[in-house]
Amino acid sequence: MSMSSRSFKHPCLVVLFAASSIGQSMPCAAQTASTVAPATTANDAGLAEIIVTAEKRTERLQDVAMSVTAATGQQLQTLGITNTSQLDKLVPGFSVDQTVYGTPVYLIRGIGFNDTSLGVSPAVTIYMDQIPLPFSPMSRGAILDLERVEVLKGPQGTLFGENSTGGAINYVTAKPTDTFQAGVDLTYGRSNEMDAEAFVSGPITSTVSARFAVRNEYQGDWQKGYTADETNGQKQFHNGRLLIDWKPSDIAKFEFMASGWIDHSETQQPQDIAYTPLASGPAARVVPYPVASFPPAPRDPRAAAWNPADNLSQDSSFYQFALRADINVTDKTTLTSLTSYEYYKQDIPLDLSGTTYPLARTADRGTIPSFSQELRLDGVFGNRVKWMVGGNYEHDRVDETLGFNPLITSGTNVGPFNFDSFLIDNDQTIKSKSGFGSLNFAVTESLTAQSSARYTAQDRSFSGCTRDDGNGELAGAIGFLSTLLTGTPQTIPPGGCVTLTSTGQPLSIVTGQLNQNNVSWRESLNWKPDHDTLLYANVSKGYKSGSFPTEPSSLSIQFNPVPQESVLAYEVGVKLDRLSRMLELNGAAFYYDYTDKQLLGYLVVPPFGSLPSLVSIPKSKVEGAELSATLHLTPALTLSASGTYIETRVRENPPNPTGPYGNTANFVGQSFPYTPRWQGVLDSQYRVPISNGLYSFFGANLSARSATNGSLLSGVTAVAAEESLLRIPSFTLLDLRAGIESDQGRWRVEIWGRNVTNRFYVTGATRNSDFTTRFTGMPATFGISLRYRFGQ
Repeated sequence: MSMSSRSFKHPCLVVLFAASSIGQSMPCAAQTASTVAPATTANDAGLAEIIVTAEKRTERLQDVAMSVTAATGQQLQTLGITNTSQLDKLVPGFSVDQTVYGTPVYLIRGIGFNDTSLGVSPAVTIYMDQIPLPFSPMSRGAILDLERVEVLKGPQGTLFGENSTGGAINYVTAKPTDTFQAGVDLTYGRSNEMDAEAFVSGPITSTVSARFAVRNEYQGDWQKGYTADETNGQKQFHNGRLLIDWKPSDIAKFEFMASGWIDHSETQQPQDIAYTPLASGPAARVVPYPVASFPPAPRDPRAAAWNPADNLSQDSSFYQFALRADINVTDKTTLTSLTSYEYYKQDIPLDLSGTTYPLARTADRGTIPSFSQELRLDGVFGNRVKWMVGGNYEHDRVDETLGFNPLITSGTNVGPFNFDSFLIDNDQTIKSKSGFGSLNFAVTESLTAQSSARYTAQDRSFSGCTRDDGNGELAGAIGFLSTLLTGTPQTIPPGGCVTLTSTGQPLSIVTGQLNQNNVSWRESLNWKPDHDTLLYANVSKGYKSGSFPTEPSSLSIQFNPVPQESVLAYEVGVKLDRLSRMLELNGAAFYYDYTDKQLLGYLVVPPFGSLPSLVSIPKSKVEGAELSATLHLTPALTLSASGTYIETRVRENPPNPTGPYGNTANFVGQSFPYTPRWQGVLDSQYRVPISNGLYSFFGANLSARSATNGSLLSGVTAVAAEESLLRIPSFTLLDLRAGIESDQGRWRVEIWGRNVTNRFYVTGATRNSDFTTRFTGMPATFGISLRYRFGQ
C-alpha cells in the first residue's frame, strides 16, 4: 500500500526530494487518518479517496484544514516501524531524542521538550483511539495490530484532551470484525531478531464481536564492547490487546479495550566521546580509575563500553483499560464518553559514563497511575453548522526515584567527605480539568469558517528531594556543609533528605505547587473552489504544561518548576488532486511565536557539577514550510516525496544562561536542539503480475535530515571544541524491500534491508558532568518477513 505523507513542506523540496512512495498494494492508504473509505487497488486509475476523523468527525482528508501525515498498519510493518520512535522514517518534521536517562522525547516541526524527568507532560501527545497516553514512555507498545496512524501537526489543544504545542499522534486500532478473520506475521533478521504477531477477530454473538492480538519481539545482543569481550542489546518485549465491541441497538455502541506490555530488554548504552573534568587540583575529587586514558568510542554503531558487572536489563510494563460509548441522542446529535485507566512502571538502568569502570550507573525507577474521562456532544444544525461541546478530567500520580553514582563527576567533594551514591525523589500529583467546544459554519458552498477553544486548569503538586541512599555518606557530607553555612551543628540521618534551604538549613522534604490555567483556541477559514482543491488559513494558540525537574539538588530552589509554555501559530496551506487523482499535492507554510519555550539547557549544581536541565526561554520563534507529492505514475508504479524546512531561533535569553561545560552562555540566535533544518522522505513501489493471481513488488525508502545540536550551546570560544562534540551530523538512510504476494494480499513474502549502506549516524548527544556521550542508530539490518491472513 503506498504512502503519501500529507504534510510536505518547502518548495525547494520538489527538486531535492524526487518523487517516491511507500506503496504496497493500495496506492494511497498511507494518507488515512482515522477512517478509510474503500480504496482502489494498484490496478485502478487513481489514488484512493481517504476519509478521516482528524477533527473528531468524519470527513475527507483533503477537506481537513490542517497538515496530517498518516499510514496504515501494514505500511508501518513494511517500513520496520515497531514503536513511535521510528516514525521519522515516515513523517518529515518528526524527530526523536533519547534522553540521558532513557526517556524518549518526540518533536514535530522542532517542537518538543527534552527533560530527564518521568513526570513531564510532552509537547507531542500520543493517543490510542483518541484516548490519551499522557506520558511518552507509555507509547512503547502502541504499534500493535493497527488500522492506521495519523500525525497532526501544530498545536492540538482544542479538541484533544491534552494540551500539546507540537502536535498529536493518534493510533487507530484494527477493530473487531463481523466475520471470522485471523492472521500471523513473522520476521527473522540480523542479530537473531525474531518478531511474531498474530490476531484473531470475529463475532461472539449477534451483537458482540471481539479482536485479540499479541506480539513478541526478540533480538540478540547487537552492541559489542570495544575494550572488553562483552555484548549488550538483547530485546525481550511482549505486547497484547483485547477489543470487544457491543452494539445492543442502532442508537448505541460500546467499545472496550484492555491492553498491556512488558519490556525486559537491555537498555542501549551510550558511547563515550570525551572526558572533561569539571574540577582539577586539590579541590577535585580523586576518581580511582584511569578515566582520562580510556579510549573514546570508534565510529562504529555497535561499539560501546559499560561496566560488565552491571545488569542492564530493564523491568518496565504498562497496562490500560478503556471504554468508549457512543449514543445517538437524536438523529443529528451523538453523545460520546471516553474513560480510561492506565498504569505504567519502569526500572531503566544505564551506564552514563560509557566506560567499563563502575563510575556512573543510574537506575531510573518510577510508576504512573493515570485516569481520564472525556464526555462530549456533537451534532449538526441544518446543512451549514457542525458543532461540538465537551469536557475532560484527568488525574495522574507520578512517583520517580533516580539512583545515581557521583563518581561521574570530579566535583563532588564536600570538605573532607566523599560519597558513592545517592537518590533523587520526584513525586507529582497532577489534576487537570477542561471544557471545550467547536463550531464549523458553511458561509457559502465553497467557504467554511471553523472555530474551536478549550479552557484548561491544571493543579500540579510536588514533593521530593535529593536523598542519602541509607549508608550515611551523603548525609554526613551535606550535614557538614549545613553546619558551615548556618554556624550551628546540623545532623542529617542516614537515608534522609540532603536538600537545603537557601540559608543552609536541612529539610525533611521539598514541596511545591504549580497551578496554572489557559485558553487554547483555533480559528480557520478554508475555501474549496472545486471538489479537488482546498486552500486554508489557520491561527491557533496552544499551551504545554510546566513541571518540576528530576536532578541532583543541594538547594531547594533547584527544584523550582518551569512554567507552562505558549505558542501563537499561523499556518496557510493548499491541498490539490489532479489528473483524475493520479497526482496529489499538499503544501503548507507556518510561523510560530513562542513564549517561555521549554528547551534543554544546563544548570551548574554544586557539588554535582553541570547537568542537563530544562530552561524556560522567554521569546523564540519557528518558521518553515512543507510539501508533499504523490504520483500514481502507472498501474504498477507509485511514487511519493515529502519534505520539511524549519528555521528555529532563540530571541531572548533566560535568567543566568549556562552552557554544557558550565560557562555563562548566550543562546540568542541559536536553533532549537534536535531540530534539523531539512528533513525529507522518498519512497517508491513497483508491483507487477508474474502469473495468474501472483504479484512481485520492489520498493525503496530514503530518509534524510540535516545536522542539528544535542543541546543549547554557550557560544563561548574557549569551549567551542568541546561543544562541537554535541553536534549531531546530517545523515541519509536507505531501506530496500522486495517480495511476492497474492493478488488480494492473503499471503506475502518479503525480504528487506534497513540502513543497507551501513551508515553511521548519531541520534543523541549530551554532556553529563565529566562525560560527553552519544547514542547511535542501528547498523545495517537484513531479514525476511512472512504474512498470512485467514478468513478474508
